[in-house]
Amino acid sequence: MSVVFRFLWRGKTLGRALFTEEIRKHVQGLSGRIVDLGSGRSPSYRAVLPSGIDYIATDYDLPSEQGLSIDLNKPLPFSDSSERTILCFNTLYIIEDPDSLIREVYRVLEKGGTFLLSSPLLWSEIPEPHDYNRFTAEGLERLLCRAGFSEVVVTRYGERFSVCANLLHPFLLTRLLRVPVYVLALWLDSLIPARFRQEHPAPLGYFVVAKK
Repeated sequence: MSVVFRFLWRGKTLGRALFTEEIRKHVQGLSGRIVDLGSGRSPSYRAVLPSGIDYIATDYDLPSEQGLSIDLNKPLPFSDSSERTILCFNTLYIIEDPDSLIREVYRVLEKGGTFLLSSPLLWSEIPEPHDYNRFTAEGLERLLCRAGFSEVVVTRYGERFSVCANLLHPFLLTRLLRVPVYVLALWLDSLIPARFRQEHPAPLGYFVVAKK
């Protein structure tokens, strides 16, 4: 949880901190070239990716010195079965046709390649410049399996109290106010019975690991 508290102290939202912790847990052992779809110009999670990787940032308006400028609503500019690892974090909701993008990711991945995906659920609208979709765990699994992925593991992060705290982020104006509220929310989340969390989930979002 050290990553969570470090990001909270830096002023990140609770959702961003929990999502970054999921990245840290799932990128151990990745190496070589990693393509990040919809990375933005300076993603905060870059700090938890393994050192020594060949990191390829992509977004719709990236300067050439920072990565590749591509439109994710169009076919990806990569050859069939050419990439070992593809990331797509908190981007799927702005895509006009998510099915097409996931099919493109499947096409580009080599056999046995890894696709790491995150998607928010209980968040405010985030027009970048549009906001089209929210997917449940079943929706994400269906989307990936329909594209051809055979191994799909969906992990929830956050619960009701962290959802409330995350939505209040704009009103928590200082670290001395934010951090105690977030810590309290995480503690209250931990008190929710496992059965209730399983039968009536209300997460901030999902982290997905899919294999081709």
